[in-house]
Amino acid sequence: MQEIHPLQLITDCEGPLTLNDHVFELCRDIIQPDGVRFCTQVRRYVDYLVRVAKKPEYQAEDTARLILPFLKAHGLTNAKLSDYFLKNLKLMPGAEGAYRFLNSQGFPIFEVSAGYRHYAEAAGKKLKFNLKHIFCMELDLDRYPLAAAAKEELLTLQEEIAGAPDLALPPEAASLEDLPAPVKEAIQVCDRIFGELIPALDIAAVYREVHPFGGPDKARAVAESLEQTGLALKDVIYVGDGRTDVDALKAVQAGGGIGISFNGDVHAVKTAEVSVIADNAWPIALLASVFRLWGKEGVMELAAKGAAGAGRYLVLPEAVIDTLMRGLQGRNFNLHTQVSRDPESTASESMAMRARLRGAAVAAPR
Repeated sequence: MQEIHPLQLITDCEGPLTLNDHVFELCRDIIQPDGVRFCTQVRRYVDYLVRVAKKPEYQAEDTARLILPFLKAHGLTNAKLSDYFLKNLKLMPGAEGAYRFLNSQGFPIFEVSAGYRHYAEAAGKKLKFNLKHIFCMELDLDRYPLAAAAKEELLTLQEEIAGAPDLALPPEAASLEDLPAPVKEAIQVCDRIFGELIPALDIAAVYREVHPFGGPDKARAVAESLEQTGLALKDVIYVGDGRTDVDALKAVQAGGGIGISFNGDVHAVKTAEVSVIADNAWPIALLASVFRLWGKEGVMELAAKGAAGAGRYLVLPEAVIDTLMRGLQGRNFNLHTQVSRDPESTASESMAMRARLRGAAVAAPR
């Protein structure tokens, strides 16, 4: 009997497991009126702080933190947040079947998410994950009381943010001086609101105590998950799809494991050794099954040959291959490595699949 290779599967949530953009959708559905406009303005402001102003205290995931007082102003609680995500969760096609199969194989599966715990656990519950195996942005909304006067002020500030000029940053902008006057005006509005007015409210405690879960946090989560299982980086498959997964992908690959971009943006594609472009979750089940029999070498061989023409996986155990073939039947997927195809071409194909599945607005890289 062939020896089974140890495996620990660690996967990002948004993208590989779900089709949601949970921050955008929360703003759209909860923050009224003009929730989409509000979210867009705040995201662009965070982009300015990180990319142009280069404020070290901010990171790309800070939109999820900055909107919290406004969510409180609209009556959101822990219970309502959990209920919202359970009702609005959109799983990647095939995810329930693929992870039912993967859970049955007996190796540890971990979820890492830049999202709120309420969201990450909604996905974990649907996919029958061990909730202790979820690393994410910790949030307890009920800890933060909001006085009636503060609520009214936040609702007014929300309208001011949405009503400010478009905060659209030119791609080449490197400093405040590079920005058009209307954009500077919008930044001044946000600077005053997020830098002066909200910090004067008691609800500002949420900014001090809640921290985004970004790239370095995901890399630390990989290390902490291995402490739980006693496995090594060489035993890990890490699945990610964006900028916040780059640190974890690099760490896993440096330790001899495999980094996989799943419908990833250009950052994930250029970092991961393997790219999966798929309209369903079953290719991850396939790659995990190959890894368990032939380790990294087998996965790299399969990925180099692509979805067609790779015969090695056909000699998987009969029960395994039958399940995989049923899951993959009628589905579209491609596999690429850094060597087998130009990363720019792979990224273009990957982003097209991402937009097809999630919609152009949700799938856009940030």
